[in-house]
Amino acid sequence: MREAGWHIRIPRAALYAFPKRAYTFCLRRFVDSGISRRAIPWFIRHYRIELGEVAGDLSDYRTLGEFFARRLRHGARPIEKGVTSPTDGLVREIGRLDGRHRLWVKGALFDLRQLVQEDSLAQELSGGYAVTVYLSPRDYHRIHAPVDCAPERVWRIAGSLFPVNPASTRAIPGLLAKNERVVTRFSSPWGPFAMVMVGACGVGTIHLRYAITRKGHLRLMPGQVYRRGDEIGHFALGSTVLVLFPPSWGLEWSVSAGERVRMGQSLAKVPME
Repeated sequence: MREAGWHIRIPRAALYAFPKRAYTFCLRRFVDSGISRRAIPWFIRHYRIELGEVAGDLSDYRTLGEFFARRLRHGARPIEKGVTSPTDGLVREIGRLDGRHRLWVKGALFDLRQLVQEDSLAQELSGGYAVTVYLSPRDYHRIHAPVDCAPERVWRIAGSLFPVNPASTRAIPGLLAKNERVVTRFSSPWGPFAMVMVGACGVGTIHLRYAITRKGHLRLMPGQVYRRGDEIGHFALGSTVLVLFPPSWGLEWSVSAGERVRMGQSLAKVPME
């Protein structure tokens, strides 16, 4: 299913002037408070949440933040073959990276090295493949492994907290490389790949199952191995996930930009599988 287009125009100056960190702090305080529990019924109605797939009972959720980061009932998402979607959301971009470490996002070109801030990884991915999935507030916000994999390196990159909805990414070219983000390089049976989890206005925290924070830096927990579809982390509130593959994967995409996808749905076939 394709997503209806966004026609809202947001002035760039307004996005820069908006107090993004103060808003994020206040929103986090609210959704983590007991009083926010009263907003859960409104949230369900407003965003048309499918309760049949939500794990547990509504009475189990003590805050809106807990409901936002809800888990799914067992079996709610079948895990298909190939490269599967790490989360629910809208496919914003899907295609190739060019041979000069550059990535196209909504007609804007920005440097892959700027996005991941590691020259060796940018070189490894050059000429490869990329898919960007945008998570709206209604979406399931836990992140899952797109293939069998093991994290090898992880790092956090400081940045702004611009909103990452389509209207904002139109207004600010290269926005995903300006926001706070976490980059992970994974190994897999088919070779390495990378995942970039991008923070946004209202998203104060990105939780990872394979890393801990010490003195402000992420440290990889040893021995973490995941099967396709296993949970690897979640966003405290909505944002964007990019998954990047080197050219050796030879991917054959089974979805296109503008489609809504669900966690576990196949995004691409891998000829080596």
